[in-house]
Amino acid sequence: MPVSVRLLIALLAAGTAASSTIAGPVALNEGKGQGLTFSHRGNCYVLFPNHVEPDGLLVRLFTPAPQAAGSATVYFRRPEADIALGLVQGSAAARCGDAFSRLPTDVSRRLSGARRATLERVDAQGAVERLAMRIDRIAWARLNDGPGAGDYQYIIASTDIAAGENREVFQGTSGAFLYIDGEPVGMTVTAPDDTTVRVLRWEEMREPVARWLASGSFGALAGQETEKAPQIDGIAFEVTEWTGEPEAESTGPAALASGTGPFRARPVSGPVSLVAEIPGGAPVPLKSLILQGPSDDSPAAAPRLVRVEVDRSRSGPARFQPVWSGEMPPDGAELEVPLVTFARRVRVIVQSGWAPGPVEISRLILVPAE
Repeated sequence: MPVSVRLLIALLAAGTAASSTIAGPVALNEGKGQGLTFSHRGNCYVLFPNHVEPDGLLVRLFTPAPQAAGSATVYFRRPEADIALGLVQGSAAARCGDAFSRLPTDVSRRLSGARRATLERVDAQGAVERLAMRIDRIAWARLNDGPGAGDYQYIIASTDIAAGENREVFQGTSGAFLYIDGEPVGMTVTAPDDTTVRVLRWEEMREPVARWLASGSFGALAGQETEKAPQIDGIAFEVTEWTGEPEAESTGPAALASGTGPFRARPVSGPVSLVAEIPGGAPVPLKSLILQGPSDDSPAAAPRLVRVEVDRSRSGPARFQPVWSGEMPPDGAELEVPLVTFARRVRVIVQSGWAPGPVEISRLILVPAE
């Protein structure tokens, strides 16, 4: 193949990649609905229509091929607008969409004068189908008359027959996102007929989701049992230093080393923190750090924003360097922080909690490199 032809193919491939969407489409509940995943401060979330799972606390999902499965615990609902948000766990979380901060804040420019769009949905085999759509109109409407009902802006679109699109909008398209030039502009909430979709405009979802993510008002909508994490053998350590005021009923930070109890403390003149020191006086190779928030019956909050630092020095006072910063899951579920480094000491700094008051770390494991 001539060099010029190979170069042309490479340029065309690069152009295709550049125009691909930045979001993460997924199928929900065996393809009965669709959703969009995005990441935010170390966690993966899925946004989908509330009517896909109006009562349950857990939705199952899978990504496009190569398929990765997972589940999402529902934490936030707006039934009057037909939106819901869940925290994604499982292998699907590793295939999460782009950061929430990269998603658009205003799609007016995209919609201005646009007549053509693309509807994306994930089929049962994991293939991403892209339907050519024609934007018919943008209108205000009320989806239902339930509590808190209000007027929302929708995009009405139909299959673009003029562009050769002959596929129908079948059942299970709810939650599929509409894109213009690779940017999401709204989510399908109803399909009035086989060729038409009613799409909730992006800003109607982004604003309440952004406020919710910033507020820290997490807490499962109802009790949700989760599988116990498997036991992992970690490297022995001692808690040699900590900050914060331990709660009277807490076993103290030293119990984390033996796995006999949690560390529960209130911030005092700064964040809650602890230093895990590995005996022997020399750095050892670490793969990761496992943290877990409070147990189900604990009155304390899960840590929210957490920073992890390591001391790689071979002697003398500690010289900590940051290696990771992000948010723990709001339900306190296990979080594995990749380290892939040598360390003599590891410092965990809890900069905020998901609720006011004391925070709790019930499990801390230093996982050795394989």
